[in-house]
Amino acid sequence: MLVVEAATGVVQFASVNIAEYLDTKIELVIGQTLNAVVGSDVAHQIGNAAAKAGYGHVAGVVLSVPLGGRLADITIHKHQNRIFVEFEAAASIGDTEIALSMTQALVRRIDNDNEVNDLVKSVAKLVRALLGYDRVMVYQFLHNGAGRVVAEAKAPEQQSFLGQHFPYADIPAQARKLYRKNWTRLIADVSFEPVPLSPLLTDGQSPIDMSYAHLRSVSPIHCQYLQNMGVSASMSISVVIGDELWGLIACHHDSPKKLSIPLRVATELFAQYFSLQIAAAESRQFQRATAYANRRLDAIVTTIDPGRSIEETLHERLKELSTLIACDGAAIWSHGEWTALGTVPSQEEVEPIMDVLRIEARNHIWETQELSARFPQSALGGRVAGLLAIPVSATRDTYLLLFRSEEAHEIEWAGEPGKQTISSPFGDRLTPRASFETWREDVRGRSLPWTIDNKVVAESVRSYLRDIVTGQLEAAEAKRSRSDGQRELLNAELNHRNKNVLALVKSIAKQTGIHTSSYDEFATSFAGRLDALSYAHDMSFAGHDGGELRALIDAEASMHRFQQLPHRFYIRGPSIALSAHAFSVFALLLHEMMTNAAKFGSLSAATGVLEISWQLETNGDCVLTWRETGGPTVTPPTRKGFGSTLIDKTIVTDLGGTADLHYDPIGLRASFRVPAIHLHLVAPRALQRTVADANVKPLLGLSILLVEDQALIAMDMEEMLLEIGASEVITSHRLDDALEVLRASRPDAAVLDFNLGKETSEAIAVELRARNIPFIFSTGYREGTGIPIDFASAPVVRKPASVKALSAALQAAFPATVL
Repeated sequence: MLVVEAATGVVQFASVNIAEYLDTKIELVIGQTLNAVVGSDVAHQIGNAAAKAGYGHVAGVVLSVPLGGRLADITIHKHQNRIFVEFEAAASIGDTEIALSMTQALVRRIDNDNEVNDLVKSVAKLVRALLGYDRVMVYQFLHNGAGRVVAEAKAPEQQSFLGQHFPYADIPAQARKLYRKNWTRLIADVSFEPVPLSPLLTDGQSPIDMSYAHLRSVSPIHCQYLQNMGVSASMSISVVIGDELWGLIACHHDSPKKLSIPLRVATELFAQYFSLQIAAAESRQFQRATAYANRRLDAIVTTIDPGRSIEETLHERLKELSTLIACDGAAIWSHGEWTALGTVPSQEEVEPIMDVLRIEARNHIWETQELSARFPQSALGGRVAGLLAIPVSATRDTYLLLFRSEEAHEIEWAGEPGKQTISSPFGDRLTPRASFETWREDVRGRSLPWTIDNKVVAESVRSYLRDIVTGQLEAAEAKRSRSDGQRELLNAELNHRNKNVLALVKSIAKQTGIHTSSYDEFATSFAGRLDALSYAHDMSFAGHDGGELRALIDAEASMHRFQQLPHRFYIRGPSIALSAHAFSVFALLLHEMMTNAAKFGSLSAATGVLEISWQLETNGDCVLTWRETGGPTVTPPTRKGFGSTLIDKTIVTDLGGTADLHYDPIGLRASFRVPAIHLHLVAPRALQRTVADANVKPLLGLSILLVEDQALIAMDMEEMLLEIGASEVITSHRLDDALEVLRASRPDAAVLDFNLGKETSEAIAVELRARNIPFIFSTGYREGTGIPIDFASAPVVRKPASVKALSAALQAAFPATVL
């Protein structure tokens, strides 16, 4: 790590191991400018990343930088007039590639989970499947600051903590504050040796605040705590709603495990999206509870005599009001008068409680599950333990009180919750508990806690009753305003929190958020743009230097099913290949243009036509022309959207080309010029893209053997196979397991991941061929690379597979007489 003075660019502090990356002595680093230490090119990249990051917890990323004879990944953040530059070993190409698909898969997987319980269960499984930790727990903070494990995914040999509680002191206030500042916190090896910064601080120097540093050391007490749990490596992923820490996704591993920067960046983006999903799910839960209460209250209010006083109304309707929230007794306190039913305190016992409520509950709901702790002199015992107080009118001293009796029960803790101390030459010192065996506590004198749903309903009751008292709607309007503010906050978070991601993905997420207004629209647009970028990425790797323009247009058109419109969709032009950078630019550009044509432009109408053509100029530049006719009447946009921004920032700025858009009433016309430096000619070749009919179910009623060693991909494949008609999918992750399935049964067809870790599925293919069972291969390599020549005729589907591609490959595998 280097700590650089922001104003001067001079290195003030450096970690004593800095020579591992800079190949120079630390004495030659301190006091030098960053340019002198890392070179002008690297310093320039660091400066750009720091400028983009700004101040705060946003970090910039620079990947695969050559330093001291090795490649390094660098994170940069600015804090308190200092720039923190952290160096790590460069991520593998595989990690960089998988980060994009991992983010896309996680977002897609949880997008349809609408309940909190479903969300946390899915996330525990997905995070473990993708990141490979031995145990992943979703840990939610409770009303008293303690935490509870609400979901868990683990290896079979791991101890389970599901349903167990952890005391507040396990994650003290200082740690919770850091978790709110940092979306992820990685400990690659709990036995690490801390590396100090040099030089040491002198008297009067302020401590260096490394709150946002990725490589910040960890308290030895926490490391000992993890070791006592049998954990060798961990990662914590924060779940933050608003400014509150809702909980953590805790990842534990039995051996040292380090996640590269690209994977951490992807995890951070997912943490932000998951937090928004939790907030949305809780909001829906609150809305349902509120709607239920409002329906009941509406039924009550419609029968109320407006000529009667609020006190008379409450006395008459107390029984009905008490049924809105589960309780053992209810009462009205109004002007010193006490009306009660069920299990409640006497009027004499409640008077000291009312003295407190007049101070603390004049304008908001007040609740406790342990009255005896707040009023130890009372003689309530276990008869009455919980109270939910709803102020109806502070000026009239009127309250609706709901009571609950004691609910004796056991709480399971992950080890004895009390903190232990040991004696040392420096006095008594805190030490983490050594055992996490289940420790059961008998709880007396407490009622069941008042849930958030209970308090939401109570707030609705309060609002309705106050409306009756005042005859006004201020309280309801304020509540609606708060709900609107929360929705706006969620949208703003979705629009602006997609930060610190691999550069292009970050830009796509941010721009998508800015120009969408709902979660569904965001998810659809974001997934489409990631699909377009993913295709460009695949084609770039397949061709080593970009890909063909015609293939790109054809692929994007296939996604929109434009090929089924032979008299309305035309493309023509010479065979031209784009550079990798230009290919990625055009992948996003064509996705935006075709999506708009299908949704709002010519192809949204039954008679509309889209023509795309391109030609080479004499100077070698390529000019692509886009023409729409026959669609809805076109009007110029009133604001600059994602597509316009994309054109300005990429076609014009990045590629040095030109772009002209004309919003003619009869249809959009556009012309894009790409300089010759980004192009080269290729030999024309026939397109072999197969698009399956989405309505065809080639596997209807068939049993399919699926062999795939990656859990998440297997889950995706299984869903797609069921979608195209399979009645049964038998999934095996290893070669031996698949062969055992074949010995015990006869599937109708098979989908084989060719590369199964250190093994291949060749032996399975041999057995399937011998038994005349159709099969296809799936592979992440291009053009079926690595598949033996004996199976060259077997259909191959490229990962990540789509339903259409999988359906087409399976149709090709079956003899024509079968399907």
